[in-house]
Formats: sequence, C-alpha cells, structure tokens
Amino acid sequence: MKFAIVGEKERAKAWEKHLRKLSVVNEVVITGSLSDLDAQHAVLLIDDSEENLTHLLRSIKKGFHTYLVSKLPTHLQLLDKVYHASEEAEVQVQFSHWPSMTESIHWIRQQIEKPDLIQIKKETIPVNYRVSERAEFDHIWVDELALIIKWMGGNVHRYEVKPIILDTFYLGLNLTLRFENSAVATIQVLCSSDRELHQRIFSSRSALADFDVIKHRIRYHSLSDYQKVTVKEHTFNPTDTAEWSVVQFIKAIQLNKSTLFSPYDLLQTAKSVEKIKQLMEKNV
Repeated sequence: MKFAIVGEKERAKAWEKHLRKLSVVNEVVITGSLSDLDAQHAVLLIDDSEENLTHLLRSIKKGFHTYLVSKLPTHLQLLDKVYHASEEAEVQVQFSHWPSMTESIHWIRQQIEKPDLIQIKKETIPVNYRVSERAEFDHIWVDELALIIKWMGGNVHRYEVKPIILDTFYLGLNLTLRFENSAVATIQVLCSSDRELHQRIFSSRSALADFDVIKHRIRYHSLSDYQKVTVKEHTFNPTDTAEWSVVQFIKAIQLNKSTLFSPYDLLQTAKSVEKIKQLMEKNV
C-alpha cells in the first residue's frame, strides 16, 4: 500500500516512522500538496487549520482514503458534505479522536458494551491564571462529548447545560445528556482548578470501570460468584496509540468497514455540539 503524508514536515516525519514499521505499507512519501498524488495512495492529512475540512473534502473527491490528524472539527455543514462525499466516493475517512482510539477505552468497551451511566470529570490548572481561549475551552468538552456520542449514539432525548462564566469568559461546564434508552452521561469541566484531574466512569448493572486518564489506570468493579464486589486494577500504555490507529485505518480500507472515528461519528457529535452551544449562549 502507498501512503502519502500531507502536512508540516516535522510532524510528518514522526508519522512516517509509524508507517514504515508496517509490512503492508511499501511506499511513504511526504508532500505539501494533494495534486502530486495518484489514485493508489492513501492519505494521512496533518492539518489543524480552519480549512482542514475543505482540504479533506478535496482529498475525498480525488478518491483518496484519508486519515485527518487534527483537533476535531465541528463545522456542521462541511461535515455533512464530507459524510456524503465519502459515501458517494466509497472511500474510508478517519478522524484522530484520541479518546476513542486508546487501548484502555477499547478494553472498557469490551467489558461494558452499553453503560447505563457515564460520568466524566476534568479539572485543569490555568497557566498563570490565564483565562482559556474559547476554542481551547470548547476542545476540552467536545473531545469528551465525542467519546460519549461514539459509544452511545446520537439519540439524545434531553440536554441540560450549565456553564461557569465570569463576565463573558468560560471557566467550566456542567453538561448532562439523557438518552432515549434511559442512559445518562455527564461531563463536568473546570478550567480554573488547583489540581489536574481527569476521570471517566462507565457503569452498568453488572460492572463499573473507574478510569484515571492521567495515570492510565482502570479500577474494574464486578460481582463475584459469591455476590461480593471484586476490584481489579489494569494499567495501559498509551504510547502506541498513534501507530495502532494507523493499523486500524488500514484494516478499515482492506475490509471496507467503518473507521475508528468516522464521518458519521463526527457528524452526530457536531449536531450535539451545535445544540449545546445554543444552550450555552442562553446563559451569557
């Protein structure tokens, strides 16, 4: 398989190392333009610009299977075009949503297929007490929301949104999603804390996974045959996530199946993002 890496050279070289380890990849080129490529290439597009969805759309229309490495874009109209274009062109598209791609999350999903409750807490220490830029603040909760939507689907029955605002500056967010199947997910974000905290809890009637994201450690609770709660700890190494995500992208191409985080997944997330932002603005 031929791979083309389109993007800034230093970042491209890091991804080139991942690709050259894979036996299925027999050619890797680094380029600044899609126009230099032939139809046999798969594309790894490294692009954090505001035009990245436009560049992705161009790659899809050229018939390239494309992996976009960037923060999650949420422009609803462009994502709708990306989704339909990828379906029409029959190409695979993957977005680098790292929370969905870690070994730890995949392990939890194998244990708890459909949680009744998801609770996510994230607290960060502000740098020199500087107020987070709105885009930076949104990225934090959108990343967590995308994990929930990917897992639970987009059938949200009700949103409860309450931001923490000083004047017009966002310092935190309390978000509750109630799904049509009665499942509930909550996200609590605080960007003005005196500690770093990142916890994700997933629970059902048969198990509970308490995931310390910073320490990459999961405390897994379940009932023994004697009806006693047993707790087992599992620790995961996140360093192979990028390489593993490329392997899964290649498998999706070979098997013609959905990618780890697909245009459909992101489109459903973007619909929820738009609804939440509308509710947030009502609190300003």
